[in-house]
Amino acid sequence: MSDDRPKLERPVLETLGRLLTFVRPYRRRILGILVLMLITSSCALIAPTLVRQAINRGLARDDRSALLTYSVAFLIVLIIQAVGLRVQLYNMVWVGQHAIMSIRQRLFFKYLDLNLSYFDHHRVGDLMARITEDSNSLQNFITWAVINTISSSLTLAGIIVLLLVFNWQLALLTFTIVPAMAALTVWWRRQSTRRYRAVREAVGVVSATLQENLAGMRVVQAFVREYGEEQRFRTVSTTELNASLRADKLASIFMPGIDIISQVGVAIVLGFGGARVLAGEMSPGTLVAFLMYLNMFFDPIRDLAMRLDQFQEAAAAGERILTVLDTEPEIVDAPDAIELPRIRGAVEFRHVNFHYTRPKRLLTDAPAPAAGKSDGTEQVSDVLHDISLSVALGQTVALVGHTGAGKSTLVRLLGRFYEPQSGQILFDGYDISRVTLRSLRSQIAWVPQDTGLFATTIRENLRYGRLDATDEEIEAAARATGAHEFISQLPKGYDTEVEEGGSRLSAGQRQLISFTRALLADPAIIILDEATSSVDTITELQMQAALARLLEGRTAFVIAHRLSTIVRAGQVIVMDHGRIVERGTHQELLTARGLYYDLYMTQLQGQISES
Repeated sequence: MSDDRPKLERPVLETLGRLLTFVRPYRRRILGILVLMLITSSCALIAPTLVRQAINRGLARDDRSALLTYSVAFLIVLIIQAVGLRVQLYNMVWVGQHAIMSIRQRLFFKYLDLNLSYFDHHRVGDLMARITEDSNSLQNFITWAVINTISSSLTLAGIIVLLLVFNWQLALLTFTIVPAMAALTVWWRRQSTRRYRAVREAVGVVSATLQENLAGMRVVQAFVREYGEEQRFRTVSTTELNASLRADKLASIFMPGIDIISQVGVAIVLGFGGARVLAGEMSPGTLVAFLMYLNMFFDPIRDLAMRLDQFQEAAAAGERILTVLDTEPEIVDAPDAIELPRIRGAVEFRHVNFHYTRPKRLLTDAPAPAAGKSDGTEQVSDVLHDISLSVALGQTVALVGHTGAGKSTLVRLLGRFYEPQSGQILFDGYDISRVTLRSLRSQIAWVPQDTGLFATTIRENLRYGRLDATDEEIEAAARATGAHEFISQLPKGYDTEVEEGGSRLSAGQRQLISFTRALLADPAIIILDEATSSVDTITELQMQAALARLLEGRTAFVIAHRLSTIVRAGQVIVMDHGRIVERGTHQELLTARGLYYDLYMTQLQGQISES
């Protein structure tokens, strides 16, 4: 269940009003649509009057000239209305498509701005659903609902006036059915608000489940869990189906109810109006025109009722979108942040403490905290305790320890992907919390275990390290790491498509591209997060030259289980339960016979035998 559920109490009008701000850049085109709307609505209102005149002055008086005149006038009005509607509808679609594109872009840009902690607590599939399914739900609202609501309202107002002018007694008699329509509409609105929100939540869960299975398909098939995943997807899709059917059930009651009530109104007019025609108190043409206006009177009411359905769906989708857009990043530039100059690479941790937090609403159904109250988060557990560490420029630091010791968390703090609760981290004496994020992260290169290659060419993947790099600089970096040799042997060389995740390349080739990309960025600090753990020992030995070239003259933090990487480190930091328990060189720590010695004897020595 999404954690947004308690927040879905934003007033519907507020939600829809904010969504309409996305059409503000197209004010002139919308003004043109409104003008066309007035023209087409006027044509619709004029048409029954022309029919009335054709009957009363043409048929009733046997005047062929008058009949032809009003018939031609009726045809001209219909043509003007048709052309106006054609232009009006095209422009409505144009505005709607551009507004939806703007919403999707804003969502994507917001995702880029949000911190990693946000994605720790939200399923990727659900976030994707807000850009796809939820945005699609808004398209009908922006394209049709708003303009048609205005058009129907204007038409309805004009029809009411004309009905009263034609025969006010018959009009007032007809209006007696309006309270029944209003009562049905109020009931439907109350019921549909809750049900459409449930639909949007269920759609998000379906998207999240689909994304997880597609991303983890290798694991699903490797463990022969296809049947279990079929059952899980069947469950969530059935939940979404039931939620949609419950919402549609309301519409199946509401729309026919409106139609039945409207036909009661027609019956009233036909009965009482027909009696007045027989009594000579009303002309046949007036009764026909009145019936035409009455049918037109119910059309905008039915249309407005249908738009309410779109409003409710758009409000539910809009709340989910606005919840993301209203989310403020937890880590931002300080008001007085400065640009971090080019650093040499000295790093210092001063009494750093850190723990992860997560929203309480992920665990409970408690409502969101009120203003001025708790921030709605809870501490999960302490991860780092009083970390103090000095790293000289150009030094390689190896971080070792059992899984969960805090190694990855420590290096993530270097890029301010998370903020420590206390303590300082300094680069060349600069407190990283007082410099801009862009200037900080541009001086750090990450080489993760998952190389993060994109489904594009090798050249574009390498250029991701530095967007302004020339082809010559890309090739020079590849030669330096040894990647050029295998790249040049590929069918299209640097223009070879690597497919998603680099699936066409071996693990060693993907890692060489990752090294090259980092080298091209020319950072002061390199972070290797188990970068060679996915390759075999022989391949790793072949990559040592590339790794040495990458680390040359740079400060490096290496999370590794490989002995070959650790032995070359100038400083080995041993972590256990979020604390630094040992530090020194490889040989010094072996001599001390502490935790590092135990790790070496139980884990690392086996790698020597393997090699």
